[in-house]
Amino acid sequence: MSVLQLKISRFRAIAGLDFHVLVTLLFRGWGILAGGATVFLLPLWLSPTEQGYYFTFASVLALQVFFELGLNQIVMQLVSHEVAHLTETSDGRLTGKESHLGRLSSLARLIRRWYGVSAMLFAIIGGIAGAVFFSQKGTEPVSVWLGAWVVLVGATAVNLWLSPGLAVMEGCGKVGQVARLRLVQSVLGYAILWATLLSGGGLWAATVMPVVSALCTGYWLKAHGNMLHWLSSQAVDIKNQLNWRKDVLPLQWRIALSWASGYLIFNLFTPMVFSHHGAVEAGRLGMALTVFSAISTIGMSWVNAKAPNFTMHIARGERRELNSLFKALFIRSTVAIALTSTGFVFVAWYLTQIGLPLMLRIASPNVLAVLAIVTTVNSMVFAMAIYMRAHREEPMLTQSIVVGVMIASVVYMGSIYGILTMMLLYMAICVFVSLPWTIWLFYRYLKRTN
Repeated sequence: MSVLQLKISRFRAIAGLDFHVLVTLLFRGWGILAGGATVFLLPLWLSPTEQGYYFTFASVLALQVFFELGLNQIVMQLVSHEVAHLTETSDGRLTGKESHLGRLSSLARLIRRWYGVSAMLFAIIGGIAGAVFFSQKGTEPVSVWLGAWVVLVGATAVNLWLSPGLAVMEGCGKVGQVARLRLVQSVLGYAILWATLLSGGGLWAATVMPVVSALCTGYWLKAHGNMLHWLSSQAVDIKNQLNWRKDVLPLQWRIALSWASGYLIFNLFTPMVFSHHGAVEAGRLGMALTVFSAISTIGMSWVNAKAPNFTMHIARGERRELNSLFKALFIRSTVAIALTSTGFVFVAWYLTQIGLPLMLRIASPNVLAVLAIVTTVNSMVFAMAIYMRAHREEPMLTQSIVVGVMIASVVYMGSIYGILTMMLLYMAICVFVSLPWTIWLFYRYLKRTN
């Protein structure tokens, strides 16, 4: 091994960059670069009003959380828990006790039915709800946005239908492989998105990423989902089947309520600004939220990539290894997000000071500073929530509902008086309610011995 290779190996060991984390970071890093380029292209090739529709589309589409009801996270946890006691063969099959295999097989069939119905309901209900919202609150003629909206909803429904397959593969420890798929999706998607923008495609650009994602995911699962296909085809003794009411429902309804509250926490801002201040201001805030969402996403890569490992350590009773792993990942994630958020605010402030016209299409530096604090605080909450939920429990239910209702209230009232007021109230809730409450819950889990 050369000196350079040795140094690279040491750096990867210190930073915790195994294959799964590294590929996940590459995916997130590409997302940051491509998203940054898109942030510059959108104001150049979309009008301020079209930009508002573009970002509000995404916020309204987040209604899919009410149809998924948190099942993807449960699927990954259940699969990780069972796979911890099984061995994968070279042809993508699993060997081990019939009880564990039976639970996995019955889960695979359950999610196929569940997501088929959920995707269909989302396409119908979500599509109609969005169309009504934009026709009543928007200023553009229906002919400008309706076609793009229909395609966007349809592609999102297909992605919802395919998503449990990826959750199963991630639960089996194939986080890096799934991240590699998403990297390919992202590269293709952004390339076509930019081409659409440059050719004057307007709001049709909003449909590109979901359509590419659906096509790539469908192809990948058909080509590489041998384990998923095998599990779905297995005959299972009734005594080994997963019991939905006992094994899924108790956790699902709690996570479903938490995730529904999450919609109020993270996706209500742009529609409310669109409703009270118009598409232009919604576009400015939507762009800012997109940037910080990208920063949070890449910073959370360390924790997300190792989420299945948390569940496996818990299943084996390895508390010391679990806590040591989480502590290292939590520090890396939080520091990365805090530094990146702060750096972006300073760059945005400088570009505003020198009068760069592009800065008129994003929220003011004051709003960006508030979002930087919120993003760092929320990343800490996200990480602790992943740790706790790896125990196949949902301790965040009450916290999520209370915080969601509080934020929904301040978003509605604050958006009437001004965007900065709305964001300051949002920050206060995150810093003084959400974070302390989560820390209190987290320490109860950290002290567990089994």
